[in-house]
Amino acid sequence: MRKRTLGLLLLLVLGFASRTFADEVIEGRLGPGALYRLVRPTNWNGSLLLYAHGYVPAAAPVALPAEADLFVALFGPRGYAIAFSSYSENGWAVKDGVQRTRQLLDIFAGRFGAPSRIYVGGASMGGLIAIKLLEDQPDLFAGALAACAASGGTRPQYDYMANTRALFDVLYPNVVLPGDAGSAPPGLDLTTAIVVPAAGAILGNPTGALTIASITQTPIPFSNPAQLVESITTALAGNAAAANDLVPNLPGSLYFDNTDITYSSPLLPPAVLAGINASVDRFTASRSALNYLDHYYQPTGDLRIPMVMLSMSLDPVVPGFHRLAYRNLVNAAGNGDRLVQRTVSRYGHCTFTPTEIATAFLDLVAWVEFGVKPLP
Repeated sequence: MRKRTLGLLLLLVLGFASRTFADEVIEGRLGPGALYRLVRPTNWNGSLLLYAHGYVPAAAPVALPAEADLFVALFGPRGYAIAFSSYSENGWAVKDGVQRTRQLLDIFAGRFGAPSRIYVGGASMGGLIAIKLLEDQPDLFAGALAACAASGGTRPQYDYMANTRALFDVLYPNVVLPGDAGSAPPGLDLTTAIVVPAAGAILGNPTGALTIASITQTPIPFSNPAQLVESITTALAGNAAAANDLVPNLPGSLYFDNTDITYSSPLLPPAVLAGINASVDRFTASRSALNYLDHYYQPTGDLRIPMVMLSMSLDPVVPGFHRLAYRNLVNAAGNGDRLVQRTVSRYGHCTFTPTEIATAFLDLVAWVEFGVKPLP
């Protein structure tokens, strides 16, 4: 989730053609410093899609999400209005993202009138924002589209990255990366300080990386050596970024807790696991920090509207355990009939084609409006 990748290359072709179909495009500010855009097409059918963008590094300037124009280009000509915004801040901004995305609805209704149906969608961290919105206020929304979503929750995502770092430090003791699983010096260049030395170490000793990928707590997504390197270095860089993007917003300074974790694997010899568990650094999180992560956000599975979830089979940023965790939550809550999950067989984060996105959303609409449930 280090960057928003959903369809960005496609925008080179689509550009801002979306405005060709717009009867009206309204831009403005909401909240402290957030930007928004409302697009109502000439042939508006009365439905609105609220879009929540994904993670942006905290140091990046606040800006409208470029990939949202893909949704406008795909669905504006079909009569759907689109509303999206930046957030007031970047980083892991689930709390602020929920507030700003919800505000969009009031601004849109005040400008154009109340929509007849409201769909909510989001990508990556934005998918988790969409889930919180629909779980908090299910009566507002008709359907949801979650793409490459961190749907298992904030804490599992950051635990995955921190566990990867803790295990890397055990298995590559001669590689000294800045900080540790629970902290990192401010102002790091993640590429030079984390990615390059870690990649070099893995290429020199792939056994350590394969050991990390074999451990239950670090389900590294890969199907070849290059993907193994990219997935592990992505997790390591994400963990280092969290120390500066996430921790300053938490009530307590340490958000990672592996005090009671016994690192396990059905593939590794007991002696190897015993050595790892005896050597790994242990961290104790503050309760207030963990409470914050759970509040922003741990899904409950209280899915009361139809959802189509679109995922990559091998996502180095938001691994597949998220979609499995969310499915289990929804099933446990008795809402499994409202969830359709589609997995694209591809390595990458949010690199869906326009056809895949359009098909998922239009199938969601057919489900909501005509009762035709999509196939997984």
